[in-house]
Amino acid sequence: MSVRSTKAQFEARIDQTELILLQGLSHRQAQKAIMQKYDVSRRTATRYVAEAYKRWRENALEEDGRTVGERRKEHERMLKLISASAVKEGRLDIQLKSVLALMNLYGTAVNPRMEITGKNGSAIGIKDMSNTEIARLVSDAGLQRK
Repeated sequence: MSVRSTKAQFEARIDQTELILLQGLSHRQAQKAIMQKYDVSRRTATRYVAEAYKRWRENALEEDGRTVGERRKEHERMLKLISASAVKEGRLDIQLKSVLALMNLYGTAVNPRMEITGKNGSAIGIKDMSNTEIARLVSDAGLQRK
């Protein structure tokens, strides 16, 4: 039978759950990580994840005097800490997820669900480019063709 955590332990575990979620893990992956880290049931891990999201929602609604830019800097700092930790652990997957999260934070990420269509919503036409067209494209880009 497991021992119930104290309020301080619970708060610390929610803090760690937030960091786990910021690594870009799915709910299921985060739950598994929490279950292994704290030797708790899936139900308890689910409660920790839900509590972390609840905390984020409350903080977003709460006026704390910080500007959006200041909040963004705080998120950026946390993501950089996660990335540095991933480098130490040799976890390229987490490094890449933290870079993607930074790109999303600053709105520079490409939306993978974006659909590109041709003229008037039709299918995109693909054609082979002639050597002349390729040479012009390379030249316009300021590159040298090999």
